[in-house]
Amino acid sequence: MGLVRNLTAWEIVSQVLWAARIFAERPTNVVLMGTGEPLANYDNIVDAIRTINDDVGISARKITVSTVGLVPQIERLAAEPLPITLALSLHAPDDETRSALVPINRRWPVAECVKAAKSFRRAHGRRVTIEYAMIDAVNDAPWQAKRLADLVRGSDIHVNLIPLNPTPGFGVPPSPRVEAFARELRGLGVNVTIRDTRGRDIDAACGQLAAEAVARG
Repeated sequence: MGLVRNLTAWEIVSQVLWAARIFAERPTNVVLMGTGEPLANYDNIVDAIRTINDDVGISARKITVSTVGLVPQIERLAAEPLPITLALSLHAPDDETRSALVPINRRWPVAECVKAAKSFRRAHGRRVTIEYAMIDAVNDAPWQAKRLADLVRGSDIHVNLIPLNPTPGFGVPPSPRVEAFARELRGLGVNVTIRDTRGRDIDAACGQLAAEAVARG
């Protein structure tokens, strides 16, 4: 979709305050993800997290930052005195597939991203989650489940499988294949969940509204 600009720290915080106003209660959790890469806007993200924690009153432990794997910024974040949760959007366990899906992988490949995530876990003592969007016949093969298990085995990294929502150019894997992938991981000692999908029936699930806007030009 292309970069327009980065959000300021205040614009990020204001979204939390807006949600509190709309629902008449303070949010319990904040996740920084979606359109754009949070860690590419590092200083504003960290300033916003501090404000959300100190002034809005949401515990840092209830704040998650999602990243496609900007390794230097993950290392900087690990050094911050903020006990937040890290989510790594991996989406493939091999460099060939991941580079096609996530071009930044050509700069920081799979092994480096997972290593940085494990270092963050050791520094903060907070759970790290691998986000894995499952795409039909792209990253849902049994051998990819085995390779993913090899990457995280021996750690307590949690894998969150996300069946892709219907979007142009990518297929949705059948539920039995997603479940088989999860069983394979569990059998190899990996903590795994399958994310519940909501909003597909009105084309409002993750990625669908943006894809529709792009299609309209």
